[in-house]
Amino acid sequence: MPTPARNPLSLETFIGSDGLIAGSDICVQCGVCLSACPTYALTGEEIQSPRGRVMLYRAAAEGLTHEYDVVLEAAYDCLDCRACQTVCPSGVKPGELSVETRIALQNGKPPSWQIAAILEPFKYPWVWDAMNFGVRTYQGIGLQKWIRKSNILEKFGTVGKKLKELENLIPQNVGPSLRTRLEPITPAIGERRGRVAFFLGCLMNAFYSDASSATVRVLTLNGFEVITPRDTTCCGAPHIEEGDRAGFDTVAKRNLDLFDGLDVDAIITDCAGCGAEMKKYAKYFKHDLEYSQKAERFSSRSYGLSEYLKKHGLRDLPQHDAPEMTVMYQDACHLCHGQNVCNQPREILKENPLVAFTELESASDCCGSAGIYNITHAETSQQILSGKMERVRESGAAILAVENPGCLMQLEAGTRQFGVDVQVLHTSQILERAYREGVSQEKA
Repeated sequence: MPTPARNPLSLETFIGSDGLIAGSDICVQCGVCLSACPTYALTGEEIQSPRGRVMLYRAAAEGLTHEYDVVLEAAYDCLDCRACQTVCPSGVKPGELSVETRIALQNGKPPSWQIAAILEPFKYPWVWDAMNFGVRTYQGIGLQKWIRKSNILEKFGTVGKKLKELENLIPQNVGPSLRTRLEPITPAIGERRGRVAFFLGCLMNAFYSDASSATVRVLTLNGFEVITPRDTTCCGAPHIEEGDRAGFDTVAKRNLDLFDGLDVDAIITDCAGCGAEMKKYAKYFKHDLEYSQKAERFSSRSYGLSEYLKKHGLRDLPQHDAPEMTVMYQDACHLCHGQNVCNQPREILKENPLVAFTELESASDCCGSAGIYNITHAETSQQILSGKMERVRESGAAILAVENPGCLMQLEAGTRQFGVDVQVLHTSQILERAYREGVSQEKA
């Protein structure tokens, strides 16, 4: 359980930079949010609903309750998927309130030393390169295959069970870190349409470098010169989600300094979690005299991959006689509910001549990854994942597309755990495959 508040709260402190808690009084308790909340669907408990949490946060802010440990527990039980925000007719933002609550009750620090230890490596890009090397070595010598086949971890009780859960999240066939092999400047292919910067994500770089490589390739094929700053640090999403405002400020300011001097039209990310936070830099630093303008420039130029490609239009897609793969799409919560980018990835997939698109039932429901929720709330996460994988199985599609590394890890692990025969890919990989086959046809 998270630690309680270190100091008594004041309403002014708890309101946050945008007055989100104060805005909770517009909640009319209609209950529309209940149908969208994963934790309420599992428990049926009011305190596990967006409506119940909002009222609890408000009570703490107004001094009606001093049981801050209970308030914090409710805030952390929220996946912050923000589906409730999409359906709320009054504009209440329970997901963002959960984050503001964690920050306020913890004075902007991590909830525990264990979480602080998990967050620390996110500050250093080289750590992710080292992690990438370690995982590739682990897979290369066959240790991963042996551990998964032998089930040896199950012999170590509760600790072994937790290790097995974590090990199952490691993707198969991890490629070399993109930071170590991507040139600082990748020229546009064909007629140049613009110049963009690519934001190297932590997990994307370490575990899904092939997907990010496809992202850069697709951008260049669409006429964009791509600048990739190698000193990019974490976007800060893991820190802010755990109430660590100090850690968030550290990494975000490094990125603001790094990207502000670049002469680019846009800053592109293929990680939904990164995109959601990048677009909020302006909010978090609007009162910072040194960084407010940098943050405004940064946020205004930030786009997700599909969002940017749809804005400018796909170029020179090769023609195919018939689709070669049936693809469904799982919304990343922080892309759809956090950024209102829901239709663009689907439209990009539908334009792909290789794809026969089919809609996944309840595709906008969270998969249970939710940052590090699948680690801190493993049991609840597994319950959510179980339902998601059953719907994936019933769809009959061969490929599941998604645009977030946490979702990629969770869903890929789900295919192994629940025996679902489907390939989980980033949208960029599916699009890059179409361009690659088009080149092959031309050569033939």
